[in-house]
Amino acid sequence: MKTGKNARVMLLSQKLMLGSVILVFLTIGFTIVMVLRLNLKLQSHRIETTLHDLGEMVAANPLVIQAFKEDQSSEELILYLDNLIKGLRDVDVITLADMRLRRLYHVNRSRIGENFVGGDEERVLRGERYFSRAVGSLGDQKRYFVPVLDAETQKEIGFIVVASLMTNIASQRWEIYEAHFGALLSILAIGLLAAWLTARGIKKSLLGYEPEQLSKFFLERDEVLNSLEEGIVAVNAAGYITLVNKAAGTMLHIAPGDLRVRLLDDIYPQIRIGETLASGEPLYNNGIILGDVNILCNRIPIRENGTLLGAVAILRNRTELTRMAEELTGVNHMIDALRSNSHEFMNKMQVILGLLRIGEPEEAERYITGIAREQSDVIAAVLQKIQNKNLGALLLGKMSHCRELDIEFNLVGSSSVPAVSRFLAGNAFVTLVGNLVENAIEAVNAKAKGEGDREVSLLVHEDERSLMVTVDDTGEGMTPEEIEHVRQGGYSSKGRHRGTGMRLIRSVLESSGGEMQIDSEKGVGTSITVCFTREGKL
Repeated sequence: MKTGKNARVMLLSQKLMLGSVILVFLTIGFTIVMVLRLNLKLQSHRIETTLHDLGEMVAANPLVIQAFKEDQSSEELILYLDNLIKGLRDVDVITLADMRLRRLYHVNRSRIGENFVGGDEERVLRGERYFSRAVGSLGDQKRYFVPVLDAETQKEIGFIVVASLMTNIASQRWEIYEAHFGALLSILAIGLLAAWLTARGIKKSLLGYEPEQLSKFFLERDEVLNSLEEGIVAVNAAGYITLVNKAAGTMLHIAPGDLRVRLLDDIYPQIRIGETLASGEPLYNNGIILGDVNILCNRIPIRENGTLLGAVAILRNRTELTRMAEELTGVNHMIDALRSNSHEFMNKMQVILGLLRIGEPEEAERYITGIAREQSDVIAAVLQKIQNKNLGALLLGKMSHCRELDIEFNLVGSSSVPAVSRFLAGNAFVTLVGNLVENAIEAVNAKAKGEGDREVSLLVHEDERSLMVTVDDTGEGMTPEEIEHVRQGGYSSKGRHRGTGMRLIRSVLESSGGEMQIDSEKGVGTSITVCFTREGKL
């Protein structure tokens, strides 16, 4: 294998196939070698047994004893011995020879009467039985010698040799080799096929990735999950925790390693992950309290091919999200207020500059005095009723914005807000009132000038028992279907921000326990009242 940048990584299938080859050669190969040795020994033993048993049987045959007595073999004996050789694979040669070594029978009839060949017959002439290997008239042979005795005198009258040619023995051995090596190759082929199928199955279960790729993805996934601000807790189908990222451990005040192999419902039943596993339905933006942390929780089931594998809970610090959202939306409204004031200020400065250029300083002075008195009256009226500085600045900006759009803005006289609200944080207050007023302005501005009154009225009143905000506009109004759509936080046909603003308003209501009532009539206008009470009811 290459090294360095050009190193080639072995695929899973290649590793399994290589492992299978090595395993086959180390285990099956060793087994086949041992079995081969055993079969070769069994073959040798079988041949020796056949030669021994046949030699003893022939030596005791009366026809054989008669042939030695008559000094010649009968035709019946010759046919009998020929059939024995033909019927036995392990026997190639049977020879009958007298004590003078003259053949009385040979498988090759032309050699009957000739002398015995081999030079290994001395021991049989002394009456011994034994195996021997020698080269006879037909070639190299494995022989078994048996002396033939006269039944009456018990004297040796000749001997018998039963032999198997070494070429025959070698041929049988090659058949054994071929069978065993064929089995080895077959097992190897089966092993490679099994390895390929196993690798294919494993790769399928790994979604087509190699183990090295999956390991890399796993490490990358951990890095990504641990970099998220949202807490993520995954469980299997039985509800046991399988994954916890760093943010979840921080929110739950438990080290991620301590949460593994435990039931999530046993540790934090408030998350209610068991309900998602039972129903198989997701649940979004569910508010829960974990210890001293206000959490916004999403519960999502995990499925594969319709089978529920588990579920994941996504946890977000609701307090932090609310703070960020309120800060962002509050700043946006304050920027709008500053922009409107700046725009109105520039317009008035241009009027003053114009009066000075045409030589009317007295008129410019009267204009400045009037503006100062008007602004002082407006600011004084607002700040007298609205002691919350952020909200007061917002309303002054909205008034300037309405003057730009030729819309009459009325702050109802009974309005009263303390410096610090008992019901809403400052940014939440700005978000709520800012979006209600902005929606009303957009609704009125959507009407063409001259089609009727262009008015927006605001009542903001807070006492010890409740906080009420009412915004009335003379826009085109809404149908009951549109009211329900807006109430659910959807987009309205009244403008691109109206639906977005309603979602922010709904978020403030949910987080602070307020309620909203919408009254609207098509062609007349809309009145929206939001109320926060100690009892949480309008």
